[in-house]
Amino acid sequence: MVINLQNVPADAAENVRGGIGTVHAHKLLDLYPGSAIKSVGVVRLEPGASVGDHSHTGDEDFYYCLSGAGIVIDDGIEHPFTPGTLQITRDGGTQAIRNTGETELVFLGALVDTQRLE
Repeated sequence: MVINLQNVPADAAENVRGGIGTVHAHKLLDLYPGSAIKSVGVVRLEPGASVGDHSHTGDEDFYYCLSGAGIVIDDGIEHPFTPGTLQITRDGGTQAIRNTGETELVFLGALVDTQRLE
């Protein structure tokens, strides 16, 4: 399977998981049959936008910063989120993210079903 980001339109959502502002998500892969991969996408947060604090049960999530600047909250602890930063939320953990910069915060996100890994 080969998917090009240029061929995937963005879905826009407001106040994601109790956050603020607009989040744009290019869903490259969503619920791939027979795989532990639940989703993969490129996410864009407008300046000031955020994804609210949420937990993961039965899956793990990661965010990898491609461009922009923000704060990622990993199990309640704030960390700078800049290009090259990887944040992983393990099964049972919590995460949130917010754009603190003047431009879009762009990151790759992936969700993996931990039940399928056993």
